[in-house]
Amino acid sequence: MNPILMATSITPDTSLGFTSTVVISGIGIVVLILVILIIVFQLFGAGMSKSQAAAKKRKAKKLEEQMKADAAEASAAASSPAPAPAPAPAVQGGISGEIVAAISAAVYAMEGEGASVTSITPVASAAVAVPAMRKNPITVRNPWAQAAVTENIRPF
Repeated sequence: MNPILMATSITPDTSLGFTSTVVISGIGIVVLILVILIIVFQLFGAGMSKSQAAAKKRKAKKLEEQMKADAAEASAAASSPAPAPAPAPAVQGGISGEIVAAISAAVYAMEGEGASVTSITPVASAAVAVPAMRKNPITVRNPWAQAAVTENIRPF
Protein backbone atom coordinates (compact mmCIF):
# COMPACT_ATOMS: atom_id res chain seq x y z
CA MET A 1 0.00 0.00 0.00
CA ASN A 2 0.99 3.65 -0.25
CA PRO A 3 3.21 4.73 2.67
CA ILE A 4 1.62 8.18 2.88
CA LEU A 5 -1.82 6.66 3.22
CA MET A 6 -0.56 4.34 5.92
CA ALA A 7 1.12 7.20 7.84
CA THR A 8 -1.84 9.56 7.73
CA SER A 9 -4.61 7.03 7.83
CA ILE A 10 -6.61 9.11 5.31
CA THR A 11 -8.70 7.17 2.88
CA PRO A 12 -9.17 8.74 -0.58
CA ASP A 13 -12.66 9.28 -1.87
CA THR A 14 -12.93 7.20 -5.02
CA SER A 15 -16.65 7.48 -5.42
CA LEU A 16 -18.04 8.13 -8.89
CA GLY A 17 -19.70 11.38 -7.83
CA PHE A 18 -16.52 12.92 -6.44
CA THR A 19 -14.39 11.84 -9.43
CA SER A 20 -16.87 13.18 -11.97
CA THR A 21 -17.07 16.50 -10.07
CA VAL A 22 -13.29 16.90 -10.19
CA VAL A 23 -13.08 16.00 -13.91
CA ILE A 24 -15.99 18.27 -14.92
CA SER A 25 -14.68 21.21 -12.88
CA GLY A 26 -11.16 20.75 -14.38
CA ILE A 27 -12.49 20.74 -17.94
CA GLY A 28 -14.71 23.73 -17.14
CA ILE A 29 -11.76 25.74 -15.80
CA VAL A 30 -9.66 24.96 -18.90
CA VAL A 31 -12.48 25.98 -21.27
CA LEU A 32 -13.14 29.17 -19.29
CA ILE A 33 -9.45 30.18 -19.43
CA LEU A 34 -9.37 29.47 -23.19
CA VAL A 35 -12.41 31.69 -23.74
CA ILE A 36 -10.80 34.47 -21.70
CA LEU A 37 -7.59 34.17 -23.75
CA ILE A 38 -9.52 34.30 -27.02
CA ILE A 39 -11.31 37.47 -25.91
CA VAL A 40 -8.03 39.10 -24.78
CA PHE A 41 -6.30 38.33 -28.08
CA GLN A 42 -9.27 39.57 -30.13
CA LEU A 43 -9.28 42.84 -28.19
CA PHE A 44 -5.52 43.16 -28.68
CA GLY A 45 -5.88 42.51 -32.42
CA ALA A 46 -8.66 45.09 -32.73
CA GLY A 47 -6.54 47.67 -30.89
CA MET A 48 -3.54 47.00 -33.13
CA SER A 49 -5.68 47.27 -36.27
CA LYS A 50 -7.04 50.63 -35.13
CA SER A 51 -3.57 51.97 -34.30
CA GLN A 52 -2.16 50.80 -37.64
CA ALA A 53 -5.07 52.37 -39.51
CA ALA A 54 -4.55 55.64 -37.62
CA ALA A 55 -0.82 55.57 -38.41
CA LYS A 56 -1.58 54.94 -42.08
CA LYS A 57 -4.04 57.83 -42.10
CA ARG A 58 -1.48 60.17 -40.47
CA LYS A 59 1.15 59.12 -42.99
CA ALA A 60 -1.22 59.73 -45.91
CA LYS A 61 -2.16 63.14 -44.51
CA LYS A 62 1.50 64.07 -44.05
CA LEU A 63 2.29 62.94 -47.61
CA GLU A 64 -0.63 64.97 -48.95
CA GLU A 65 0.57 68.08 -47.08
CA GLN A 66 4.09 67.56 -48.40
CA MET A 67 2.77 67.21 -51.95
CA LYS A 68 0.84 70.46 -51.56
CA ALA A 69 3.96 72.19 -50.23
CA ASP A 70 6.03 70.81 -53.12
CA ALA A 71 3.44 71.99 -55.62
CA ALA A 72 3.42 75.46 -54.06
CA GLU A 73 7.22 75.52 -54.10
CA ALA A 74 7.29 74.39 -57.73
CA SER A 75 4.82 77.09 -58.74
CA ALA A 76 6.89 79.69 -56.86
CA ALA A 77 10.05 78.42 -58.54
CA ALA A 78 8.36 78.57 -61.94
CA SER A 79 7.45 82.22 -61.42
CA SER A 80 10.97 83.19 -60.26
CA PRO A 81 13.76 83.51 -62.82
CA ALA A 82 15.83 80.37 -63.41
CA PRO A 83 19.26 80.33 -61.81
CA ALA A 84 22.26 80.59 -64.07
CA PRO A 85 23.52 77.18 -65.17
CA ALA A 86 26.76 75.90 -63.70
CA PRO A 87 29.80 76.64 -65.80
CA ALA A 88 30.90 73.84 -68.08
CA PRO A 89 34.10 72.10 -67.03
CA ALA A 90 37.31 73.31 -68.62
CA VAL A 91 38.26 70.78 -71.27
CA GLN A 92 41.31 70.55 -73.45
CA GLY A 93 40.73 70.43 -77.17
CA GLY A 94 40.04 67.08 -78.78
CA ILE A 95 37.67 65.70 -76.13
CA SER A 96 34.14 65.26 -77.38
CA GLY A 97 31.11 66.42 -75.46
CA GLU A 98 29.93 62.81 -75.08
CA ILE A 99 33.12 61.90 -73.21
CA VAL A 100 32.73 64.95 -70.96
CA ALA A 101 29.13 63.92 -70.26
CA ALA A 102 30.17 60.33 -69.48
CA ILE A 103 32.92 61.45 -67.10
CA SER A 104 30.58 63.93 -65.41
CA ALA A 105 27.91 61.24 -65.02
CA ALA A 106 30.46 58.86 -63.50
CA VAL A 107 31.61 61.51 -61.02
CA TYR A 108 27.97 62.28 -60.14
CA ALA A 109 27.22 58.57 -59.62
CA MET A 110 30.23 58.09 -57.37
CA GLU A 111 30.26 61.33 -55.39
CA GLY A 112 26.61 62.42 -55.35
CA GLU A 113 24.85 65.69 -56.01
CA GLY A 114 27.41 68.00 -54.41
CA ALA A 115 30.31 66.95 -56.66
CA SER A 116 31.39 69.03 -59.62
CA VAL A 117 33.83 68.43 -62.45
CA THR A 118 36.15 71.42 -62.79
CA SER A 119 38.49 70.17 -65.50
CA ILE A 120 39.17 67.18 -67.68
CA THR A 121 42.71 66.56 -68.90
CA PRO A 122 43.59 63.60 -71.12
CA VAL A 123 46.58 61.46 -70.32
CA ALA A 124 48.81 60.55 -73.26
CA SER A 125 48.01 56.92 -74.01
CA ALA A 126 51.58 56.05 -74.98
CA ALA A 127 52.99 57.63 -71.85
CA VAL A 128 50.65 55.96 -69.39
CA ALA A 129 52.91 54.58 -66.73
CA VAL A 130 51.81 51.77 -64.49
CA PRO A 131 52.24 52.99 -60.94
CA ALA A 132 54.53 50.95 -58.72
CA MET A 133 52.66 48.52 -56.53
CA ARG A 134 52.19 50.07 -53.13
CA LYS A 135 51.72 48.04 -50.02
CA ASN A 136 48.27 48.07 -48.55
CA PRO A 137 48.26 50.87 -45.97
CA ILE A 138 46.09 48.86 -43.60
CA THR A 139 48.02 45.60 -43.64
CA VAL A 140 50.64 43.93 -45.75
CA ARG A 141 48.38 40.92 -46.22
CA ASN A 142 46.08 40.48 -49.25
CA PRO A 143 42.52 41.64 -48.30
CA TRP A 144 41.05 38.24 -49.21
CA ALA A 145 43.62 36.48 -47.06
CA GLN A 146 42.91 38.92 -44.23
CA ALA A 147 39.17 38.19 -44.54
CA ALA A 148 39.87 34.45 -44.33
CA VAL A 149 42.02 34.89 -41.23
CA THR A 150 39.38 37.08 -39.61
CA GLU A 151 36.65 34.56 -40.41
CA ASN A 152 38.68 31.66 -39.03
CA ILE A 153 39.62 33.31 -35.74
CA ARG A 154 36.33 34.98 -34.81
CA PRO A 155 34.72 33.65 -31.66
CA PHE A 156 31.91 31.15 -31.91
